[in-house]
Amino acid sequence: MNSNNPALLLAIELIRRESPTPEDAGCQDWMASFLEPLGFSRTKVDAGGITNSIYTRPGEKPGVLAFAGHTDVVPTGPEHQWPHPPFEAALEDGPDGKILHGRGAQDMKGGIACWLAAVQQQVEAGIPLPGIQMLITSDEEGESINGTIRIVEKQQADDVLPDAVIVGEPSCSKKVGDVIRRGRRGVVQVVAVVEGKQGHSAYPDDADNALHLAIPVLDRIAGIDWGESAEGFPPTTCQITNVKAGTGAMNVIPGICEIAIDIRYNPGIHFEAIQQRLFDACDGVNVILDIQHQAEAFKTPDGSFLNLVSGSILRVTGLETVRDTGGGTSDGRFLAAAGVPVAELGLTNSTIHQVGECVAVHELKTLTAIYADIMSNFEVAA
Repeated sequence: MNSNNPALLLAIELIRRESPTPEDAGCQDWMASFLEPLGFSRTKVDAGGITNSIYTRPGEKPGVLAFAGHTDVVPTGPEHQWPHPPFEAALEDGPDGKILHGRGAQDMKGGIACWLAAVQQQVEAGIPLPGIQMLITSDEEGESINGTIRIVEKQQADDVLPDAVIVGEPSCSKKVGDVIRRGRRGVVQVVAVVEGKQGHSAYPDDADNALHLAIPVLDRIAGIDWGESAEGFPPTTCQITNVKAGTGAMNVIPGICEIAIDIRYNPGIHFEAIQQRLFDACDGVNVILDIQHQAEAFKTPDGSFLNLVSGSILRVTGLETVRDTGGGTSDGRFLAAAGVPVAELGLTNSTIHQVGECVAVHELKTLTAIYADIMSNFEVAA
């Protein structure tokens, strides 16, 4: 293994396992074989065809620190547009050193590799560590209904929740460590079905155009005032993401219009108030609303854990990190709901979910060093 950057070869090993969600492609079995000589045991929590694992190592110090991550990746998109095959894990010279190409390089097989490398470094150096867990799923990029939530349920049932968790999502902007996510907005997703009456476009008096009925509803939903934002969070946003109506024929008036709406809510408003404002916007129109509360908003308060993470970043990089709550959602929400302090810290996110995903190799080395510092300095009361 590359002694100067052990995370590199680990990342290559993981990227070469083709695992579009919800596939794991043997990643977690390979991780078990890597971790076993370092003192870890594995508990499988597979559910609904999803591969889930809890890897556990007893500590030499009080407390338990966990890393949460996922081995599934998003689909590649058009492979002919990639500069290298997406699962080849090719290395290429870049302006600031080597670049590792491949789906999952940033999101988040690269992050997993850094945690593995940090654990190996600390264990082989004989550094006393707290209890270490790795909570890994293959259901983060998909529906997320049989992934980390099942791991958390198992840990709650066995009373083995960690004292804090690092989520390895690519949190950073320009440099590793410049941003951590200490929380996320909640998610409400809506399907609104407006019902009219299908007919011939030459005889509109015998029809009721569902799309025409939907237009004022769309305008009212887009104009909803979501109120004041809670401090430390971006404001609530509401995006109408899909509108489907018609049969494809030019002369058929649509009888049904289906609207998809994605709301990312600031905890200054609660779910029941969001529901009511949607109902009010649709008042007077024959519409069926399917409103799903997909994710609760959460925020880890300032305190010893976030101070530790920020301090490790400062020691390794010299950066004063920003504690942010922006972006989408993550599996951190399941651990936060169980009362576990969460900090999301991973690689930069400049190419996540894009054709040509890649990461600068020096980032892997930096993140490994930060993770190692967090592990060795993590403390809870005995």
